[in-house]
Amino acid sequence: MFRKIILTLFLCLCFMLGNAMADTSVSWVTPPDGSSYLSGTILGSGQPDGAITGVAGTSCPNCTGLDLMLVIDVSGSMRGSRIAAAKTAASVLINSLPDHTTQVGIVTFNSYANTVEMLQDLTSNKASLLASISGLSAGGGTAIDRGIAAATAELTSSRAIATHQKMQVVLSDGSSYPPYAIEQAVAAQAAGITVHTVGVPGHNTTLMDSIATAGGGVYTNASSLDELVEIFSAGGGLVGLDHVDIQLADGTWIYDIATDALGNFILPDQVISLGTNTFIAQAWGTDGTYATAELNLIGTESGPAPVPEPATLFLLGTGLLGIAGIRRKTKKR
Repeated sequence: MFRKIILTLFLCLCFMLGNAMADTSVSWVTPPDGSSYLSGTILGSGQPDGAITGVAGTSCPNCTGLDLMLVIDVSGSMRGSRIAAAKTAASVLINSLPDHTTQVGIVTFNSYANTVEMLQDLTSNKASLLASISGLSAGGGTAIDRGIAAATAELTSSRAIATHQKMQVVLSDGSSYPPYAIEQAVAAQAAGITVHTVGVPGHNTTLMDSIATAGGGVYTNASSLDELVEIFSAGGGLVGLDHVDIQLADGTWIYDIATDALGNFILPDQVISLGTNTFIAQAWGTDGTYATAELNLIGTESGPAPVPEPATLFLLGTGLLGIAGIRRKTKKR
């Protein structure tokens, strides 16, 4: 049952993001427009000259990544299956996020809050984050408000990235004093942070729903993690992107090219032809808006210099003979 909690939460999250961000945009990232290559050059992943890449999504300023704080209840009432469910969900989420564009931190709470892991990128810190989650144990009272407040402090610290979206996911059974938790959710939203809640089996539905409402987020009590990896690793779900189509230089199309959760895409190997090679990207957002971008790469002559034609050789030889005659006449003088 708990698996669908996470799935439903993030499906709703991606839908909310798509509707909150207007005006789809698309651009080519590498190589720069107008770049020149010898004809026959292959551009692609693993090739010496790199690949043709781009990014699409909405034009809001917070579309370059995600700063996410996991706020995990480790109070006494979470012992047994509840803490196990929360740890499983948190681990799957971390494994599902794009490494290079995401920062994750962890706050635990019982009677007090503890920032177990400060915001850090997943590229080199995923193992330590997973280890911290694996080592969690339950005991003590429940103060959700302190957990939310600690996560807000981290998301507004110098470690947060200005162009990243700011979110919290609170995993709890909701056994806490309601007014304080709701008050902190309101404060988080005022700071530009969305607070979502996931109720573990047997949770207080009224409080968990109220916290999400106050934080501008989503509350759910369904159950399944089956599609969580796909949601966060593909499809532009975090940037309100529906799909991207690519017209290649030879006129053929790649429909619905693969993208990561933040709208980044990479073209398969492309051979640069002599002359102008034009690539066109067309992106559609979940809000119904549309954008297009053009990339022009120039293919130049390759191979040895061309051999002069016979007539050219004759004129060249005549010219050289004329120069030699002039030199002889000069010497006679």
